[in-house]
Amino acid sequence: MKATDGGRSMDARANFLQEIYPVTHTRPATWPSHVFRRFSVDIHVPDWHPELLCRFDPEAYVDCMVRAGVQSLVQYTNSHAGLCLWRTSIGRRHAAMGERDFFGEVVTACRRAGIHPLAYFSVLFDNAAFQDHPDWRLTYADGSQPQGRYGLVCPNSPYREYAAACLREIAAQYDIDGVFCDMTFWPGLCYCRHCAARFDNEHGGPLPRVIDWDDARWRAFQQARQRWLLDFAQLCTGAVRTTRPGITVNHQFSTVFHGWPVGVPLALRDACDYVGGDFYGGPAQHSLACKAYYSLSRSRPFEFHTSRTRLFTDHVTVKPMPEIATESCVATLHGAALLLVDYINPDGTLNADVYDFLGRLSQQRAAWEPHLGGRLCAEVAIYYDKESMYDPKENGTRIDGPQVKTGGLPHLDAVVGAARALQRAHIPFGLVTNVTLDQLSQYRAVILPHVLEMTAEQAAIFRRFVQAGGALYASGPSSLDRFAAGGPQYLLEDVLGVRHAGLLGTTMTYLTPTDSELAKAVWPQDHVSHAGPMVHASAALQARVLARVTLPFAPPEQGTCLDSRFAAIHSNPPALHPEPAPAAVLHAFGQGQALWTAAAFEARDEAVNRALFVHLLGRILPSSPWLEADAHPAVEITLFDQPDRSRLVVALLNLQQDLPQVPVGARLRVRVPAGRQARRVLRLPEQTELAWATENPYAAFAVEPFAPLAMVAVEYC
Repeated sequence: MKATDGGRSMDARANFLQEIYPVTHTRPATWPSHVFRRFSVDIHVPDWHPELLCRFDPEAYVDCMVRAGVQSLVQYTNSHAGLCLWRTSIGRRHAAMGERDFFGEVVTACRRAGIHPLAYFSVLFDNAAFQDHPDWRLTYADGSQPQGRYGLVCPNSPYREYAAACLREIAAQYDIDGVFCDMTFWPGLCYCRHCAARFDNEHGGPLPRVIDWDDARWRAFQQARQRWLLDFAQLCTGAVRTTRPGITVNHQFSTVFHGWPVGVPLALRDACDYVGGDFYGGPAQHSLACKAYYSLSRSRPFEFHTSRTRLFTDHVTVKPMPEIATESCVATLHGAALLLVDYINPDGTLNADVYDFLGRLSQQRAAWEPHLGGRLCAEVAIYYDKESMYDPKENGTRIDGPQVKTGGLPHLDAVVGAARALQRAHIPFGLVTNVTLDQLSQYRAVILPHVLEMTAEQAAIFRRFVQAGGALYASGPSSLDRFAAGGPQYLLEDVLGVRHAGLLGTTMTYLTPTDSELAKAVWPQDHVSHAGPMVHASAALQARVLARVTLPFAPPEQGTCLDSRFAAIHSNPPALHPEPAPAAVLHAFGQGQALWTAAAFEARDEAVNRALFVHLLGRILPSSPWLEADAHPAVEITLFDQPDRSRLVVALLNLQQDLPQVPVGARLRVRVPAGRQARRVLRLPEQTELAWATENPYAAFAVEPFAPLAMVAVEYC
C-alpha cells in the first residue's frame, strides 16, 4: 500500500520536508555525528490475541517518521515480550508476522525515505525466553522467581549465548547503521545456580545474603555483579561488531544514576560507541544526565532519550508543546542528539496526528543543529562516583526475597544539590566520574560531594590537581578510608587540612559561622542546620576555620513528657556555644586551595544551603571565569568552544516550570581564549549581529528575553 497524505505521496512528502529541514531525508546526514533528531517506537506487544499488530503497515509507519522530521529510527527486532519481529531461525516469531518480516520491511522503507535504520534488541527482559527456558530465569534469594508482567532472565545463564546468536543474526541479515541493546542491567539480585557457581568458582563459598558495605565478601559480590554485567554487555557488543564491522552499538545507560542493585558500572561505556538512555524526571534531571553522558561518551553527540508522554506508562497523553520543546532543548543545550519515544497501538498502527505535531518540534530543533558541537567550557567539575551509590545505613539488612530493602543515596543527593546550586548561580559546570578522571585537567575546580568510596590512586589524582593550582571542595566523608590500619582517615588529609576523629551529634547538628564573610552569606540566620551527624575532625594549624559545629542544646533523643529535658518541645534548637570541632575549613595546598565541610550542606534544597555552598566555593575559585551572567535563576547556561570555526557558542535555557514560560533576558560576559580577541557577536540561528563591548578579556553583551532557548556565537580572531 502506498501511504499518502492529502494526495501527497511519500516521495512528494520527502521533497516537501527537504525544503523545511536543513538535513534532508533524501540525502541522510552522516551517522551518527550529524544526526540529532532520533526516534523509537515501543512495540512491547505479545501475540495472544489475533488483533495484536494485525494492521502493521511499514509504509504508513515510516511515513509517520517522515511527518515527524526524524533522521534515524531505532526499530524493534524484539521486545520485553521476547517475540521476534525479524525473520529468525533462532527465536520465537510474533504470530502476527506470518511469513512477513516486520523489521526488514521497516529497514527497507527507512532507506527509501532517507532515514537511518537501527535495530532495537531487548536483553534480560524476555518473556518468551523466560517461558521456554526455566533454567534461564532470574531467581531471588528465597528461591522464588518473577511473577509480574516482566519475564527476567539471568546474564550468567545460557541466555547469554542466545542473545549473542540473535544479535549476530540481525547484524548479518539487515542493512542497518546500529544496534541499541535495551535493559542492560541487573533487574534484581539473582541467586540462581549459574550465579552461585560462578561466584563460588571466582571467590569460593556461597553468595552472601546480608548487605554489609564493611564486609569484604559482600563487596566482592557487588563487584562481581558489575563485572559479570559488563562481560555480558561486551559479549553482545562483540557479536554485532564482528558480524557487521563499522556499525554502532550502544546499551541502555539510564542507570547511570541508579543505586547499587542494578549492578551497572560506569565502565559500561566501554561497550558503547556513544552513551544514551531515557529519563522522565523533567529538564533539571535531564540536564544533569546530559553532563554525565558528555563525560562518559566515547564519541559525540551522545544520545538523550525521553518520551512524548509524561510517563512511559501513559500510552496517550502528549506533553504540551512548551514542555516537550523545553525538554528537547536540554539536549540542544549540551550539543546532544535527542531520541523521542512513542508507543504503538495494539493493532500496530500509530496516531499520525502526533507525528505532524512532532514535525513542528523537529522544525524548531533543526535550526539549531548547524551550531552544535565543540568543547564544553566550564570552571567546575562535580565528581560523581558510581561506587558510592549506596547508604551505609543498609548494613545488616538481610536479603530474603525479591524486595531488597535499600537506603537512600546520600552521594547522589549531594551531587544533585551541588548541580542545582551551580545552575542557579550561573556557574558553568560539568561532571567527571570514577572512570573519567583523566578529564579533571579541563577544569579549575572540583567538588567531591559526600563521596563514600575512593582509592589511593584516585586520591593521588585529586592531590596533584590541587598542588598544581586547582581548587577542591569536599564534603562530609569524601576521601575517607574506612579500612585504614590505624582507623578511618582521610586519604586527602594533607590536602584538606583536617584529621578525621569520628562523628559528632545524631539526628540534628548545626554549622555556626566564625568568619564574618560567611556569616553575611547565610544572614539573617546565625546557624545552618543539618539533619544528621557531622564529621568530627581537627584542623591543621595552618588551616583557617570558617565555621564550627554546634550541637543541640539537649540531645534530640533526650526528654519526655515526664522529665521535660529538652530545650523546645517541637524542635532541637542549637546550644548557646559551638563545639571546638570545625564545620568548614579553608586550607592552602601547593599552588591550590581546598575547602572542607563537615557535612554535605549542598544536598539540601534550601536557599540558605545554596548560599552557603556558593559562597564557600567562591572562596577558592580562581579569578577570570569563562563566563559571568546576570540572569533569572531559572536560566541554565552552557558554553562551547569551536576552535575550528573560531568562535564560542553560549546557550541559555529557560527552565521555568510553570508553562507557558515567561520570557527572560540576560547580560553576559564571555572570556575569549587566551591570545585571541572578540571579532563580533551573533544571535543564532539568525546570525544577526548583537551590540557588544570589549571588557578584556571579555566580550560583554545582552540577550533579549527568550523562551525556551537562546544561542549566541562570540567570534574571535
